[in-house]
Amino acid sequence: MLRDKLAKTMECVEEKLIPYMEDERILQMKRFIQHGNTTTRDHVIRVARMAVMLDLLLPGNRDTDEICAAAVLHDYYLYDWHDHGDHLHGFHHPYIAAENAKRDFCVSDHVCSMIKSHMWPLNFLEVPKSRGAWLITFSDKFISIQETVGGRLHFNK
Repeated sequence: MLRDKLAKTMECVEEKLIPYMEDERILQMKRFIQHGNTTTRDHVIRVARMAVMLDLLLPGNRDTDEICAAAVLHDYYLYDWHDHGDHLHGFHHPYIAAENAKRDFCVSDHVCSMIKSHMWPLNFLEVPKSRGAWLITFSDKFISIQETVGGRLHFNK
């Protein structure tokens, strides 16, 4: 029963991701490394999978389409942050990603708000204000740790 529910949930998650998976603008993110040897595109897809799955599995009002968009676009800053020379990248990139998302994908203000708050608590002024924002923030931290530490421990395969 649980296995069936998880399988159906995963199918739904993958369905939500289809429009983003091969979008040329999102594919640009393959050129940049996020954590360890994980590309930014792979990172945001992992975050989206987790955030959307949590949204579908947890009780409460769902906001799956906007959560999916915000999760995929939360790191849509389109540069290599390792070589960018911006020592405050952690603080700046959510705003850059939100601006790029609004420009290229015409996302809602709610999606932009979720993108801007994903670096909380580092960026302590941008507290997540919605269920989706909290799910993305949590998923981003969890996946980032997995990619960084797991990659070093060879668990990230």
